[in-house]
Amino acid sequence: MRTVGDVYRVIDGFAPFCTQEKWDNSGLLVGDMSMPADRIYISLDISNESVAAAKKAGAQLMLSHHPVIFSPLKKLVPTDPVWQLAAANMAAISVHTPLDVAEAGINSRLYEMLCETLCLGAVTDTIGGSGFGWVAESRNVWTASDLAKKLQEMLGCQVVRYSSGKQPIHRIALCSGSGGSFLHDAIAQGCDALITGDVKHDCWYTARNAGISLFDCGHYHTECMAQELLAERLKAVFPDTEILCDTQGDPVSYVWGGGCK
Repeated sequence: MRTVGDVYRVIDGFAPFCTQEKWDNSGLLVGDMSMPADRIYISLDISNESVAAAKKAGAQLMLSHHPVIFSPLKKLVPTDPVWQLAAANMAAISVHTPLDVAEAGINSRLYEMLCETLCLGAVTDTIGGSGFGWVAESRNVWTASDLAKKLQEMLGCQVVRYSSGKQPIHRIALCSGSGGSFLHDAIAQGCDALITGDVKHDCWYTARNAGISLFDCGHYHTECMAQELLAERLKAVFPDTEILCDTQGDPVSYVWGGGCK
């Protein structure tokens, strides 16, 4: 029988839980190490919908990127996914910042996805101190509008928010998820653009004042590849274990031009 502990140790081998940020809450968050894990359900986030889908599929363990318990829980109610997991006798492991900074983690996968289309050279630098993102130079010179269109195409975004800098784009920084706080790192390293998600209002003004192009491709679309990445690593070690990936998709809907999508 495969156990939750077996899965935990494999993940710890390529994305060590000890590398998580102080504010993070990665690890085994529901259940215990001795519980069975012969069928695993992987999702970017653990929601009531994903728990229901995992339960229907007969999963014993949910594996997510974003922690199902992030801030301290002051109460627990039946509509909380943690309640739903416990009621289904299902364990949950979340691997958040360790997967962000892992050598073969989310940012590496994002670089691989964009490398050929954006004509990127090798990674030359990192941003975020612990390696939350990377810096590479493109063999092409891009306008902000052309790069935005390519990002929308490659990442499958409904919307790419962007602002144009003062120079053509050659040196590019990228950080999955919410990397607006690393804008100053990208500026300090002489980047022409930062590609990330969840950009706050004030960051757009910082980018404009510094003359750097800024792209917000959304949190979901810059991290949804986490499911495939985790599935690949687990299948390589446990080929006989059934591993399912969530199909819920982007939780956000968008409206523009008089229509909804």
